[in-house]
Amino acid sequence: MNPTKTMMCGRCHALRWVEDWSEKRDEMMSVMLGPCGHRVELRARLEWAIRSWPGADGRLLHANPARAGIATP
Repeated sequence: MNPTKTMMCGRCHALRWVEDWSEKRDEMMSVMLGPCGHRVELRARLEWAIRSWPGADGRLLHANPARAGIATP
């Protein structure tokens, strides 16, 4: 069974299926709903899923950790 993607139409106040979608600009997406034909504009950003390994404690690390002092002669 293939589930149908649905969204709430703000004009009809009802669940509608996604008929078509297209990218408008950077991070903007236009979605046409069926059967009403209304268009919804959404902000669309690419998000990456972060894999979790068994036993991982889930801590986030700083991108630029503080440098440790290095002993020089």
